[in-house]
Amino acid sequence: MPAKIRLSAAKTPPLKYHPEFCERLLKFFDVAPFTVTEVMKRDGSVSLVETAAELPTFAAFAKLLGTTCSVLDAWEKKYPAFRQAAQKARDLQGNILIQNSLRGNYSSSFAVFTAKNILGWKDGKEEPASAAPLVVRWEEGK
Repeated sequence: MPAKIRLSAAKTPPLKYHPEFCERLLKFFDVAPFTVTEVMKRDGSVSLVETAAELPTFAAFAKLLGTTCSVLDAWEKKYPAFRQAAQKARDLQGNILIQNSLRGNYSSSFAVFTAKNILGWKDGKEEPASAAPLVVRWEEGK
């Protein structure tokens, strides 16, 4: 049975930033993309089983701290050290996603969706930000 979440009417102040959160963030995201385990088969042979790591997310890190993603976003805007740690965390997250996708540990539809939403990847060629206006000049014949 899932744990009940209690909401109170009393407003609690947001978690205050501490510089050590940068190190905690990087440690949280710095996990091996997958593990390989030896499994003994009935015939006595050994098989290797690869298991993908749980993809670390900012939502999970916020939950660990007892706060929200919007608080983490505010810290990124206000504290350059946290902004740099968050970018490194995104790089680590992207590597886990790519490694597990290439190895077939994540479904391709999940990998594509996640790469677009988390890593900002796009399909095909990018459209130019703004096309120059088309100017047509009519000249009367002489």
